[in-house]
Amino acid sequence: MIDPKLIDRENWEEHYVKQGDPSKPTYYIIRRKGVWPGLFATFSLVAGAVKYAITKGWIPVVDMQNYPSAYLPPEKLGKENAWEYYFEQPMGIGLEEAQNGDNIILSNEFKMPIPWRMIFHWGSRKDILAEWKILVTRGFLKIKPEITEEVLAIRDKLFPPKERILGVHLRGTDYLTRPHGHMIPPPTEYALKVVIERMREWKCDKLFLATEDINILKIFQESFGNYLLTFDKPYKDYKPGKTVGYTRIERENDYFLSGKDYLIEMLLLSKCNSFIASGGAGNNCAMFFGENFDNVHVFDFGCYGIYPKYKP
Repeated sequence: MIDPKLIDRENWEEHYVKQGDPSKPTYYIIRRKGVWPGLFATFSLVAGAVKYAITKGWIPVVDMQNYPSAYLPPEKLGKENAWEYYFEQPMGIGLEEAQNGDNIILSNEFKMPIPWRMIFHWGSRKDILAEWKILVTRGFLKIKPEITEEVLAIRDKLFPPKERILGVHLRGTDYLTRPHGHMIPPPTEYALKVVIERMREWKCDKLFLATEDINILKIFQESFGNYLLTFDKPYKDYKPGKTVGYTRIERENDYFLSGKDYLIEMLLLSKCNSFIASGGAGNNCAMFFGENFDNVHVFDFGCYGIYPKYKP
């Protein structure tokens, strides 16, 4: 149990909650406000906060234990760290060790640079992508080994050997909630048309679709039949205004499994030969953990409430 004096759900500015011997390490506690952000919106924030903390000489520690999220059951608030369901701590130091330190700073989620929409850097700005990927290669953003092993086993079973796989990511929640500042997704029928064209152009044998939306899945099933590959998981039938944080599936341990399913799908995308998606945060996983795609197509219709672009 963390000392309540070291938790602050009111002041979201960066500030010390404990300050002592300046010669001792400073722990930078990374936190996130609200239950609506998805796993990779949080992952992207953590990546930026880790990079920021390292430049300051601080030790980053992720706290998804004392702040509500879409992946932590309410009854486990303050008891379990949801970040550690999926990832290792950036420097192997957990909250218990950090709280015993002399110097503790709580983060401001808007203070540090964040690697939004890394998919756009695949082509002309690979240097930016490579700069962020260092956080992975140096072990600061490490996936739990058991999840990595599960992904590799699923890939070997799902992806036919020696066949070229086109990965497609269409996140259903963006179509309904239209969150301010998020990328505007392509109309589903237009996305389908582009996928068919690119699959032929890039000479791909199979299509792997990553989505949580049952309606998007049905459209692609009707069009691709046995050429469609999907990860075996339950899908969501979204109602207007319901985001990932507010739409649950009736199953045991859904808070954990919803994040795990999402992570596995994004990691499977990273194993594909080519990739089609819009600029959502989930695609950061494929960019961070993927090797190198042969081809990438990005749907760019602007952002909700900021700079909407043309319509197809």
